[in-house]
Amino acid sequence: MGAAGASDEYSPPLLARLLHALPHINVTLHRVNDTFAPNSPIYLESLGILGSIPGAWLILTLTVLLIYLLTRCCDRKQRPPKSITALKITLMILSVLCCGAIGVGLFGNDDLHNAMLQSIQAGNQLAALVNTVKNQSSILEEAMGSRARAPLARLADALDAPVANQTALGTLLRALSALRNNASAAVSAADNLRRPLAALHLDDFMKRLWVWEAARWAGGMAGWCCGGAVCVALLAAAARRSRRALLLLCVCALGALVACWAAGAALAAGAVAAADACQDPARALALHAPHRLPVDMVHYYLSCKVSRENVLTAELRNAQRAVVAVRQALAVLSRGAPQLFNDPNLQPALGALGAGTGEAERALVSLSGALECRMARAYFVAAARAACDGGLQALSLQLLAAIIAGFLFTAIVLVDSHAWIYINPKRSVSGEEQAPFLSTSSAGSRTLPRPAPFPNGKPPSYSAAVQLMDLADRDRERDRERPRSRMSGSATLGRGASGAPALGALGGSHTLGRAHNGKYATLSKQCKTLESNDFY
Repeated sequence: MGAAGASDEYSPPLLARLLHALPHINVTLHRVNDTFAPNSPIYLESLGILGSIPGAWLILTLTVLLIYLLTRCCDRKQRPPKSITALKITLMILSVLCCGAIGVGLFGNDDLHNAMLQSIQAGNQLAALVNTVKNQSSILEEAMGSRARAPLARLADALDAPVANQTALGTLLRALSALRNNASAAVSAADNLRRPLAALHLDDFMKRLWVWEAARWAGGMAGWCCGGAVCVALLAAAARRSRRALLLLCVCALGALVACWAAGAALAAGAVAAADACQDPARALALHAPHRLPVDMVHYYLSCKVSRENVLTAELRNAQRAVVAVRQALAVLSRGAPQLFNDPNLQPALGALGAGTGEAERALVSLSGALECRMARAYFVAAARAACDGGLQALSLQLLAAIIAGFLFTAIVLVDSHAWIYINPKRSVSGEEQAPFLSTSSAGSRTLPRPAPFPNGKPPSYSAAVQLMDLADRDRERDRERPRSRMSGSATLGRGASGAPALGALGGSHTLGRAHNGKYATLSKQCKTLESNDFY
């Protein structure tokens, strides 16, 4: 029951001191107390403000993305192929970097899990000490209480027999009374040792903590793996030039962006709170852990600083003195009672009391070791070092990974949406179709036929085309009674100077003409080309 040794000394790690040094401010931007106090609204408000920084950045990022999409979604300006290729390469590089950030987050999540398992293991050892105190106190109470009642009753009956030596009888009766009184004192001390710890089920809490940690680890792994899957899918879509997949994955990247910054907000608040608690973990557990124990008792065993005598230690001393007195009184009875009385029940009663006293002494030895603060302090320091050193580092590593992944996903959404906007199939000014970048060309796509060149390089006038069409209509009316001829999917109807019909095919087009001064007026698909030019 002394001060802790050098191996049990605890000091906050450097990372905990750095995070603890971050300003804790309230909504009025005034500094508040940075001592760990999860029950204080002011302290929780300061943590919320620190955690709202990533949240504010998320809102700003979404606003910028919205403005960008609103200003660029209707932009139909063509981009040179080299710029689209640069977008593809940039997207692939960002996807690779994002995979690296996700890998760091996975490593941090697994490292935090290992640190928490070490803390839980040390907590299980501390729970074993608590169970030892409970069990040995129950053994002491049973040995000096319920199991001693029947032997004491038989011994009292044996001493009621008449004897001649009243002096020796008085000595035996006083020893029997001391034995009863001290046995009752030992039972009371054992009850006082066990009662404060009766509501403390540390082993059950450690089992629940293990389940919570397993669920947290699985959830963290699932979240980071989903982000990694988005990065890998983006990389594959950029490499395979899949435009539809890029559109879908752009939406997924936007969701991953929101998840990263939301996780960053939670991790930032959690890391600062953990750093504040790691400044004095013994005090934090003594004041805020749900143990229902006296604060002085918890602080005594976790810090092992002897400010005043511990309640359990005082009860242990009372029990030890009572058991020693029981042993002395039993020794007096074992020497004098057989000499005065010949009762056959005397020796079995004395033997049962001796066995019970021996069991009580062994229980006191176990209690002395379990109630020693140095052992509890050693287990607590091991748990605190695992959580505040390795655990806080892993938590900060996940925070850093979430922030980097948030920036990378922001860049990915910008580049992906930029590429998706400018790789839409468009027709150029010359009428040629531009092949879409990052999308597979469909073999069955339809293209408009390219118009044939004009004979003199200029399209005919619109009035001339109308005249030719009128002549063609007149020819149709006159030739309705004549049988029509079809040749190679095209028909040519005309009348020469001698009145003979002229048949011909010109490139799969319909040509209607009439002889006029020995010449043919031809209406070809140049007229339709003219109409198309007027339409555009």
